Amino acid sequence: MQGAVKALLTLLQEATMTFGLLLTALLAPAPVAEHASLDVKAYRTWKIELPADPFQKVSGAIPIPHAGGAGFVVEPRGQGLAIDTDGDGEVDRELNGRKDPDTQVRHARVVLTGKATDGGELRYPVRLKDEGAGWVWAAGGALVGDVGGVGLQIIDLDGNGSFHDVGRDAVVVGGTGVAQFLGETIAVGDGLLRVTVEDGDRGLTIEPFDGATGTLDIASEFGGKGVMLAAVVQSVDGRQSFELGAHDGKVTVPAGSYRLVTAALGLGDARVDVDPARMKAVQVSGDATAKLGWGAPIRATFDYERDGGELTFDPRQVSYIGAGGERWIGWNPIGKSPKFQVKEKDTGDVLVDVVFPGSC
Repeated sequence: MQGAVKALLTLLQEATMTFGLLLTALLAPAPVAEHASLDVKAYRTWKIELPADPFQKVSGAIPIPHAGGAGFVVEPRGQGLAIDTDGDGEVDRELNGRKDPDTQVRHARVVLTGKATDGGELRYPVRLKDEGAGWVWAAGGALVGDVGGVGLQIIDLDGNGSFHDVGRDAVVVGGTGVAQFLGETIAVGDGLLRVTVEDGDRGLTIEPFDGATGTLDIASEFGGKGVMLAAVVQSVDGRQSFELGAHDGKVTVPAGSYRLVTAALGLGDARVDVDPARMKAVQVSGDATAKLGWGAPIRATFDYERDGGELTFDPRQVSYIGAGGERWIGWNPIGKSPKFQVKEKDTGDVLVDVVFPGSC
């Protein structure tokens, strides 16, 4: 009988503790979402590295919607453009641009103003350039704000006039100058924050991320020397994106499948970029570390042309493929040339050694 009473008392104690924990969880205050304002900033000199090419051909209008229509009218004027800057449908400013003496590319800047579709004030900076094939345009500014003491620059990467398109717009977190795609979360310090750009693009809400997370590590199994200047990943579903160069190649991310979308490595004044199109996605599971193996060893494949007894090798037809399937491109400077050996088929004797001229 005494044993039965003890057992009953134990069950009552456990039930009381369980109920207490449940009640504590239910009564605990939910994380409070914070608000931050956003302001438009135009840039005279564009220095932000974007994860995708933002430029679109100028064709009749800059298609930024406003209260007066679907875009701002543009008309060709000689080598330049005439543009409606205030949204009244009439061109009011002529842009001839400034030609860079080194690149021969013509550049221009303008700020489009008027009323937004929701009735608020519209101010949209635009940058234009002509590389010889006609004028193209892209956003020339950003929405800037502050989250937990860390600055944000949000760019209308897809050029549709809004800055809240997850997976299609871009954001710079901190002062790195390298943008990632706009995702549902950002990494600030050692934490993850859920960030939402509000309708109207005048503010954003911030709250702690409470979903499953893991660690994405693209540095530990990277083969190579140099500094990771940029390394942007994006989840396969497009909902998350992070720039890992600012986090020494390792960061906590929401669980999911991620692909490298752009990367650059530097050593001294030299730089090389990555084409990750053939790389596989990395699966990040909750509370686990997923590592990406890439970089060295690198193999080179090449094409050549044969005209009679003459062989022609072109540096533009050499591909350098890394361990993760990535292609290394844009070597600047070109660097030391690979050595090509032409051998006698039957004996294997080297007939000639070939290198590219002009390499350093």
